[in-house]
Amino acid sequence: MARPVLLAALAAFATVASAPPPAARLADALDRYRAVAQAGGWTTVPDGPLVRPGEADAAQVPALRQRLRAEGVLGGAAATGDVLDADLAGALRRAQARLGLDDDGIIGPKTRAALNVAPARRARQIEQALAALDTLALPTSGRWVLVNVPEYRVRGFEAGREVLSMRAVVGADADGWRTPRFSDEIEYLVFRPYWNVPASIAIEELVPQGPDKLASSGFELVRRFAPEAEVHPMTAGNLQRLVAGHLLIRQAAGPQNALGLLKVMLPNAQNIYLHDTPAKSYFARDDRALSHGCVRLERPAAMGAWLLGPQGWDEPAVATAMAEGGYRQVDLERRVPVVVAYLAAWAGDDGAVWFAGDPYGLLE
Repeated sequence: MARPVLLAALAAFATVASAPPPAARLADALDRYRAVAQAGGWTTVPDGPLVRPGEADAAQVPALRQRLRAEGVLGGAAATGDVLDADLAGALRRAQARLGLDDDGIIGPKTRAALNVAPARRARQIEQALAALDTLALPTSGRWVLVNVPEYRVRGFEAGREVLSMRAVVGADADGWRTPRFSDEIEYLVFRPYWNVPASIAIEELVPQGPDKLASSGFELVRRFAPEAEVHPMTAGNLQRLVAGHLLIRQAAGPQNALGLLKVMLPNAQNIYLHDTPAKSYFARDDRALSHGCVRLERPAAMGAWLLGPQGWDEPAVATAMAEGGYRQVDLERRVPVVVAYLAAWAGDDGAVWFAGDPYGLLE
């Protein structure tokens, strides 16, 4: 048995060793985008009506083909033709995803604007990402999570490869709401969590709604944040005790809960964590800087299954624990590092570059 185990270990090592680190992939991409810029740039897609898959446009569709070919992302789509056929629409969807757009395969104003950004500008974004990576201590082995705030995306890595990716909602561009940049470790998951409401949000946003609205939305008044805490009546008088600092407010577990049905905890001074959300429609937006600072996950059950997979959990088991039972904390047997970063670009394992916006105005 020793030899097969040794061979498997060597194969795993070779896989990790053959995976270029993020900075190396971005450096390769930088050379490509600079070359396109020095060669005169790429074809821009002209203004025109919406072009949906299966429709033809004599100006926009050929220009789109040339534009995607110049970036090396045309894939198996034909090099000529006026119809936005299935192969070309598929290539466009992949490009839209990398540009942070709704990947609907439709040529429209936002898609044209993103595609028409000059390659020199994209090269500059890659340079900024490389400079930011120089300041980060990204893990080089094991399992870890990257939250890229301006890209509104969360990725999971294992054995040097990206194995999980999903959209995210991050903090809004307002005082005290921006998602900060930091590194920490995921320690445990909470199924069917309470939302322990910070005092500022409680006083400014919840108390004005009145006791009846709060009670119908599952809010509870308590003296301390603990699952077994005694619940006090939701009355106008008790809300004033909340304002005075004598009571706290939380939202009970369930579908209405602002944290959804799963919370991924990385205890930190900023009180930032990853969580589910009942506001699923937000993930369809291009601009997803909408939260109070925490990171909302598009596919929380998938994240939970990946984090707890080494402990025997799969996605159906996670989904069941989210849907049934009460409050439950599950500790990770091995903590998972997480890096919350602000990167203008990211290169995938295949070398394709994902470009981010700048919701907080931090990029040049």
